[in-house]
Amino acid sequence: MVKSSPAALTISAAAAASLISIYYCYSKKLYRKGSLDKYMKSNGGADLDIINQQSSDDSDLSFENSQASQFQDEDEDEDDDISFSLVTANKAHKNSAEHQEHEHEDSCIYLDYNGTTPIDQRVVAAMMPYLTTHFGNPSSSHYYGSAPKQAIVNARKSVLGLLHPHSSSKLKLTEERDGIIFTGCGTEADNLAIHAAIQCHAKSDSYRKISKYHIVTSNVEHPAIVQYLKALEKRGTIDVTYVPVNSEGCVEVDDMIQAIRPGETVLVTLMLANNESGALQPVKQVAQHCRMHNILFHTDAAQAVGKISIALDETGISDCVDMITIVGHKFGAPKGIACLYVRPGCLGEGDRCELDSSDYMLLGGGQEKGKRAGTENVPYIVAFGTAAAILTAKTKHRQIRWIKNAHRMEALRMRLLQNLIEGLGDDVVRPNGPSEASKRLPNTLSVGLKNVQSGELLQEIQMLVACSAGSACHSSGGKLSAVLEAMNVPLNYARGTLRLSVGPSTTQDDVDMAAKIIIEEVKRQLLK
Repeated sequence: MVKSSPAALTISAAAAASLISIYYCYSKKLYRKGSLDKYMKSNGGADLDIINQQSSDDSDLSFENSQASQFQDEDEDEDDDISFSLVTANKAHKNSAEHQEHEHEDSCIYLDYNGTTPIDQRVVAAMMPYLTTHFGNPSSSHYYGSAPKQAIVNARKSVLGLLHPHSSSKLKLTEERDGIIFTGCGTEADNLAIHAAIQCHAKSDSYRKISKYHIVTSNVEHPAIVQYLKALEKRGTIDVTYVPVNSEGCVEVDDMIQAIRPGETVLVTLMLANNESGALQPVKQVAQHCRMHNILFHTDAAQAVGKISIALDETGISDCVDMITIVGHKFGAPKGIACLYVRPGCLGEGDRCELDSSDYMLLGGGQEKGKRAGTENVPYIVAFGTAAAILTAKTKHRQIRWIKNAHRMEALRMRLLQNLIEGLGDDVVRPNGPSEASKRLPNTLSVGLKNVQSGELLQEIQMLVACSAGSACHSSGGKLSAVLEAMNVPLNYARGTLRLSVGPSTTQDDVDMAAKIIIEEVKRQLLK
């Protein structure tokens, strides 16, 4: 099989049209082999991986907590038909007016996985039936609604595989399914978590005497948290304590706990992993304290999925976390799909009151059990579930896929840093964030380059190395990163900071070549 670069997996309108045509041809081939017929009869058209499955001998991966059965191990040859489909789609794309631009993408090294990830080709294949054959509305009671409806159920199971990888209780997983609320993006999920926390207290007689609800967070949160909180502060609805991080970008557990006001604090929201520095926050310890004192706890885990455990047990972030934001495009699904996990029953515990459908942000047709109205985006939900299922699958050596990826990404990150230090010297190169591997993401390297202007550096290398000076979500303003300021990074390093983030598709050659390109441009700047 031809290895696909991230650029080759980017689906334009022209390529998508080609894929749809190819899907019809491919589905006919499956019918001839009898695979699709068997699949339709047993699962009502909702199994996530049939397009990627050729026979029972083709795959050496299995998942837990999902009805999806097999994905091909990336170390083995994947289905030739899918490879052919993607290659053909790319050929169609390159015949379009964008030919020259995408020719260049093939030679540009992608080191911005924290910004977004390429869509996994198995995810693209899993989506296709729901863009074509299974186009029905999942709320419809007729034939065409059944397959989309079942596909959403299966996607929830796959997402729960990330949160409950060790659970063998079918009853618990069935109960937990209602905790997954699919949203259009991580920003919506973050906003919804804050909204729900406030609303379930506002309905309670015990909290009506409070003039302003109090929320605790850190001073390095994503804008989806910060801007929503500031808007509510401006309206006079809430009072917020922003707990500062230390020089490594981590908050201290005691500082978070001391910021809580008994009887007033209705929510603590703390990101699991910072999108710029890669620093991991003490979510488990803070969540455990909140549970003991009946305070709702939310974490934005957008950057964590596929890199560290988000299991709701002691192997991960503990079962004391009440709400979790998960974002699809950070781990191989398309942009435009995310979810908020809300622990069933948590909003009505203690003096809080459970929410009615009218208490939520989006009101309408009652989808997502009234928690998020709007016709479900079935193809993207299927993609989200498929991407989650791939991460929790087991390799032929019985290793969990995301764990194998994490070990490999850590090695590439360290090699990239070592190359930069060897090429420029440790006086010029300053890593930002935790030095201890257990306290940071395995794929993220925030590195300050002394007396270099990152804007100029990025402008010179942008067609050769894709990386950023900070978060891709809010890096266009030209200001010094608020995260670096919060960490008190020296100005002569902060101005020259690059965020380099590797992914499962990154190779050793990518890392070596990117380091070489960056080193050459930094030396040119320093000699001016």
